[in-house]
Amino acid sequence: MNKTLYGGAPLFAALDILDFLRRNGDSLSELLEGIAGDRGLDLYLGTDRLLDSQSPDPARVGKALREIRDLLEAAGVPDDRFAAPLRWHWARLTDFVARLPG
Repeated sequence: MNKTLYGGAPLFAALDILDFLRRNGDSLSELLEGIAGDRGLDLYLGTDRLLDSQSPDPARVGKALREIRDLLEAAGVPDDRFAAPLRWHWARLTDFVARLPG
């Protein structure tokens, strides 16, 4: 089995995302569930599981974050309680995605 090992900047980006989710995961998971139901929550939990190791795979984390970011983008900007959190989380995730392979 060939497995690409990442270190350096991509690994640090994945660890930064872990920190981000620890601080902002409640609001992100609530947002994802609110705009996409179980699918959004499943994407969040899957990403959290990917990060729940000592050395998360940045490529897999990047793929998962892109799915979440794309889901937020597809939701547009609703005129309700999700508007501000949607824009804020989308911007943060876009910044993280730019730092990850994939």
